[in-house]
Amino acid sequence: MSLQNDPVDQVLKPIMDSVLDAVVAIDGAGVVVGWNAVAHKIFGWTAEEALDHTLGDLIIPERYRERHDTGMRRFQETGEARVINRRIEITAIDKAEREFPVELAIVQTPGTGRSAFIGFLRDITDRRVEQERLSVSEESLRLATDAAEIGTWDLDLLTDTLTWSNRTKAMFGISPDVPCKMGDFYSGLHPEDVEATSAAFASSLDPITRATYDVQYRTVGREDGRIRWVAAKGRGLFDEQGRCVRAMGTAIDITARKLAEARHAFMLELSDALRGPDTDTALTRACELMGRFFGVARVGYGQLDRDEDLFDYSICWTNGRVPPLLGRFPASAFGTKIVAKLGAGETVVVGDLLSDRVSDEAETRATASSVDTRAILVVPFLRAGRLRTIVYLNDQNPRQWTDEEIEFMQEVAERTRQVIERGEAETALRALNATLEVRIEERTEALRNAEEALRQSQKMEAIGQLTGGIAHDFNNLLQGITGSLDLIKRRVAQGRSNDIDRFLDGAMTSAQRAAGLTHRLLAFARRQPLDPRSVGANPLIASMEDLLRRTLGEDIALELVLAADLWPTRCDPNQLENAVLNLAINARDAMPDGGVLRIETANSQVDAATAEGTPGLAQGSYILIRVSDTGAGMSADTIERAFEPFFTTKPTGQGTGLGLSMIYGFARQSDGYTAIQSEVGQGTTFSLYLPRHDGELDQTLEMESDDAIAETGEIVLVVEDESVVRSLVVEVLDELGYRTLEAEDGRAALEILQSDRQVDLLITNIGLPGLNGRQLADAARVHRPALKVMLMTGYAESATAASGFLEERMAMITKPFAMDDLAARIRELIER
Repeated sequence: MSLQNDPVDQVLKPIMDSVLDAVVAIDGAGVVVGWNAVAHKIFGWTAEEALDHTLGDLIIPERYRERHDTGMRRFQETGEARVINRRIEITAIDKAEREFPVELAIVQTPGTGRSAFIGFLRDITDRRVEQERLSVSEESLRLATDAAEIGTWDLDLLTDTLTWSNRTKAMFGISPDVPCKMGDFYSGLHPEDVEATSAAFASSLDPITRATYDVQYRTVGREDGRIRWVAAKGRGLFDEQGRCVRAMGTAIDITARKLAEARHAFMLELSDALRGPDTDTALTRACELMGRFFGVARVGYGQLDRDEDLFDYSICWTNGRVPPLLGRFPASAFGTKIVAKLGAGETVVVGDLLSDRVSDEAETRATASSVDTRAILVVPFLRAGRLRTIVYLNDQNPRQWTDEEIEFMQEVAERTRQVIERGEAETALRALNATLEVRIEERTEALRNAEEALRQSQKMEAIGQLTGGIAHDFNNLLQGITGSLDLIKRRVAQGRSNDIDRFLDGAMTSAQRAAGLTHRLLAFARRQPLDPRSVGANPLIASMEDLLRRTLGEDIALELVLAADLWPTRCDPNQLENAVLNLAINARDAMPDGGVLRIETANSQVDAATAEGTPGLAQGSYILIRVSDTGAGMSADTIERAFEPFFTTKPTGQGTGLGLSMIYGFARQSDGYTAIQSEVGQGTTFSLYLPRHDGELDQTLEMESDDAIAETGEIVLVVEDESVVRSLVVEVLDELGYRTLEAEDGRAALEILQSDRQVDLLITNIGLPGLNGRQLADAARVHRPALKVMLMTGYAESATAASGFLEERMAMITKPFAMDDLAARIRELIER
């Protein structure tokens, strides 16, 4: 039978065929009496196939049919139908017995027709898949936010509904099962952060600004009273009319990070304070810093006089709301329990002196009331196993000290221990001064002498490492000079002059090389002034190769990798040699069993980003000198202190600790930069950056000068205590057409200069016996203010033209010098 044969149900058929859901009509026994086209499409059964079959047989899976049949029987017996007028989801099957989810809504039909119920069914397979996908996505998001310790928040502005994750609730000190409203957000903000946080949130909801909500604020826990730091981000969602209908975002508890930052800043400030001019000033400032950081009412120090069993309180800071704790108090005033714990070296932590068991003695509570204190945290310092000093925090109100606060206070107290002990030592020293002043002075002087001797030994040790190799080379050079002169003497005696020039050239070459070695030694000893020039680093380093190989020894291989197109730089070449040599010596000492020392040069362009991330390195063009070794390497702590003056990892007497600090100073003075890369066991690389110089290389030392012939027979006074040198200078001057006067010391020369004799130029050695050359020049200029002076010196420490040693119409030449150079310098000075 079908609805077509039921006149009452004929009204339902057009409705069934017009709806978009599957519509099935059944009678009271559950037999299908109506089946629309959508039902055919969803379940696969045609109307003809479905009619007169029970609904359970057609679309209910076999495992659920018994329950379905029970419901139909109950309806037939009692008229009760539990699913009427409800929308439920069930599992159905189609003709091919494929199971799928459907949404079912059943209504009871009016009238007296065959159909008792009409069911509206909808295939919700796609919806179920989407729900499962969304559920997985939400679970993934929840797991991700939990793993990242991120809380979430969601505000529906249309319903004023606020949804917080459990983690977000915890940031406001609220239990997970407690519902929250916007009022909980605003009431949970720290009073000092309400205004800024509220303004930022309002700006994110404003349809005009639509700002991103990005703010950090403090909260005060509603249930636990704890102060936390929160970093919150989010944004508003706006509808087509521009109204903000929803806001959502994240929150992260950054309390630990903020606390770490605050502790770091506090420890830096504390370290500065503890370097105060005297112990009392340093500790008083430390008390103030501790008081403000921990937010307590009183901080101070006390010392126990065990002989009198008294605590002596002399240093105290308060917030102004409690009286300072100063003076001497019997130890018994604090109670035997507390003093016993302190004597055992235990930190005493009491949240409430009026209720805690450790402070339940009458003396303890009486003292607490008299000094207006309810909570204490006291750290003891023992000496030789006995209580000596305490540092304490006091608060007016009961306080729950956290484990983090206790641990950090112990760390802070330990940091001040050295200052306390220093103060005790100073006090003891003052007490002994009256009777031991002379002995202390004698010991101090002896210590100074010993330290000076040690410093001198350390300074000389660095030069001593170099001089062995130089002495060997210098002896070879002297052999070349004396050998050549001896052969010349033999040839002259034999009347043979055909190959004298060859021996003269050999002697001159050896002498010039010896002069170069002397200058290098003096430069290494840092006895020359800074004399910046346009320098080619490659030829300078190449010229040091022999010296470096001799310094390193046979067990260390030297590799030079010099860039072909290296830019010039402007620096003091002597100081650059010194820097390279110091680095080579350091590398040698780091490779006692041998290894490889590699010296590289390269051009380096430092961009703005690199310069910004490297303090001390400016943007620009540099040459880079990199010295690498395969030695023991350095730890991070050693690298951090490597440039500190007098810091050394070498045993006593084997290094001054000044080498790297000198290189650092040279680089900074030359507008350069230094860097160290090293790991323990992996060797060390030292990088020296020097700025690029656009000028031409300084060729002064390589230029040859023509003989500077005298033009008008000028008269030159030569003052030199070394007769050989004096005769050589006079001989050269005579050959050049100058007339000469001679003196062997300053007094003889001064007699000539104070006479009426003509003198156009004074050439004098600085290191004269008695009246030295510089003093002679000053005395001569009293009578001859315009006198021109050429100073000769073998001591590079006197070459201080850059610091005002030379006056107008003065010049200096350093021994040994070529006679051509002397002639050129004389001509230049006379023509000024």
